[in-house]
Formats: sequence, structure tokens, C-alpha cells
Amino acid sequence: MTTGGLLVSTGVAQLAAARTSQGRAHARRVGLGTAITLLTIDLIYVPRGRIRPAYLLDAAMQAGWISAWLRAASAQSAGE
Repeated sequence: MTTGGLLVSTGVAQLAAARTSQGRAHARRVGLGTAITLLTIDLIYVPRGRIRPAYLLDAAMQAGWISAWLRAASAQSAGE
């Protein structure tokens, strides 16, 4: 429940920040950091048997979010 609460708080902060161009960049950094952290946890703790193998599906989703955040950053840089 703690992790879920932290992720909801992060999402709310991202939505609030995204009203300006600087805010969008901040939201991307927070999203990228969150996705990298969750991916790392999944890739470390599944092989150790600390969390279920189903979390590898979460790892795949986090990789997708990382890709999306990086593409969004590239698209904004190209548009500036």
C-alpha cells in the first residue's frame, strides 16, 4: 500500500507540474526516475526470489514507460 500511495502522489505531482514547458520537463524527469527505479527493483528482486515472477510483466511495462519518456523528451527537444 505504501508503494501504491507513493506512485499516486508522484502521478498527482506530475499532472500538477505539467502546465508549463518547465513543468513538463520536470514531469518527464520524475516519470523517468520512477520507471527506472521500479524496473531496477523488478530486475533485482525477481531473480532473488523476493518477489513473484509476475513482476517481470511490470518490468516490461516500465521499459515501455522509459521508452515513451525518452521519445517525448526527444520530440520536445526537436521542436524547440
